[in-house]
Amino acid sequence: MIPVMAGYWRAAVEACGRGRLIRLQVTDLIGALSEAMVLALLIPLVRVLAGAGTTEVPGLGWRLTAGVSTGALLGAVALRALTQWYSTVSASSIKLATTNHLRLRALRNVLHSDWQHLARQRRSDIVQATTTEIERADAALGMLLRLGVQTLMTLATAAVGLAISPLLGGIAMAALLLVVAITGRSVRSTLRLGLEWGRRNAIFGATVTDSLSSLRLIRAHDAADEWSDMLREAADAGRRIEKRYVEIGAGLQAALGIAGVVAAVALVLIGHGLGLGVAPLLALAVVTSRLLGTARSLLQSVQAFAQLAPALEGVERISREAAAHVDPATGHPTPPSPGPPPVIELRSLSAGYAVEPAVRDLSLVIEPGAFVVVSGPSGAGKSTLLDVLLCLLAPSAGAFLVDGAPVTDVTAWRAQIGYVPQQTVLVPATVRQNLTWSTHAPTTDEQLWQALEDAEVAGAVRALPDGLDTELQDFTQLSGGEQQRLCIARALVRSPRVLVLDEATSALDVPTENAVLERLRARGCTIVMATHRPGVIETAEQRIDLLP
Repeated sequence: MIPVMAGYWRAAVEACGRGRLIRLQVTDLIGALSEAMVLALLIPLVRVLAGAGTTEVPGLGWRLTAGVSTGALLGAVALRALTQWYSTVSASSIKLATTNHLRLRALRNVLHSDWQHLARQRRSDIVQATTTEIERADAALGMLLRLGVQTLMTLATAAVGLAISPLLGGIAMAALLLVVAITGRSVRSTLRLGLEWGRRNAIFGATVTDSLSSLRLIRAHDAADEWSDMLREAADAGRRIEKRYVEIGAGLQAALGIAGVVAAVALVLIGHGLGLGVAPLLALAVVTSRLLGTARSLLQSVQAFAQLAPALEGVERISREAAAHVDPATGHPTPPSPGPPPVIELRSLSAGYAVEPAVRDLSLVIEPGAFVVVSGPSGAGKSTLLDVLLCLLAPSAGAFLVDGAPVTDVTAWRAQIGYVPQQTVLVPATVRQNLTWSTHAPTTDEQLWQALEDAEVAGAVRALPDGLDTELQDFTQLSGGEQQRLCIARALVRSPRVLVLDEATSALDVPTENAVLERLRARGCTIVMATHRPGVIETAEQRIDLLP
């Protein structure tokens, strides 16, 4: 448990700085001391109300008058309230800053990692780590910060008990330590349940993600009931773990509740037998009740933290693995450089993601401004070849040359490329933002409209309520073909010297596809296009046929 807590502490220090956490701890300490003062001043207050002119504060030897003891008590109550308010606000700020830092660091590392690493990752695991797991880590950090407050409050309350009666206070502390030792096993079980819950939740998240990605297939095959059964099984597994956690927690709290009442009554009876007066007995009863209450809350927080704590490792694992596979091109974006299309050459090139390369011993030269089609059956290596051109995948053999030399500056090379995948990639933002997020350079409305015209989608954008500034929160505002052409326009806004299209016109009808390709070829850039469509293949100046 201690190493896990240390991990959260390091994350908070990294996000907020050590000074901010120390200030919170100092505030909590002041709050605990004020709590102790409130409890200690109960005895003088009771004695004053009973008619005593002056009375003594237990453990301090201070003699106070009625007015002073009342004023001191009210001051301690006010100080406790103020420190509680500041502590709550400060802890919340630290918690939010830390989890935001963890989430953004994980996403930044993922976005900067190399493609070969990303291609091996399950997308749902990344989503799970940066959503559900980060929220669990957020709650765990909140519990940890609460533990600091509750621990100090417990110690302060125990100190007051010792001041009232060293013997009875010592017995109460010994009983408390015994309870902590007994509940240690429960906390370890909860920690294991937290690990298992995270694993089961990841499985459930993957099942949900897969089902949402397969909605068309599920409905086409009328398999909604079967998928519902799989989702129910995945959800039930997680629910069983949560039920077990609740059972452990409820049992522990019930036992502590009974033990607390018995201990409070026993200590008061013992104190009466030792001859303590009414005021010390009353104060002892309040202190004992308070001590058991804070201890109970403390143990409850420990258990909750143990259940939530494993989430941090899930988030940091995604971040750590991504950071270990940084893309060599990661750095400052390079604006596209004007100039004629380059000469692209492959010399006996082999490449692939498996042991056996998908592309084998391929040699070719792509002349500047050529329209090149890559064709072949599924699995022949079309997307693999495009990944080599994009420098997402390094050749396992042979060479990839640009203008007669190997690519040494991957960032500069990618700045010359416009890439359009088969899958439509739009974000819930304006049309303008969807067109410009990959340009790395200022763009004018004239450039945006020209790209939209060349992609044959300007008319659809003009028909939108706010044109370029229309929010695409609901992608049904555009048809599938219009969305795909918007992605083509985004690549054109980069003013690419090489345009790489991976089945990028699959959602278009033949006349629209022909019109788009005619406009693209008129731009004069080199076009490398993977496609199955015979009509497009026949118009290519150069054809690369890949075999499985």
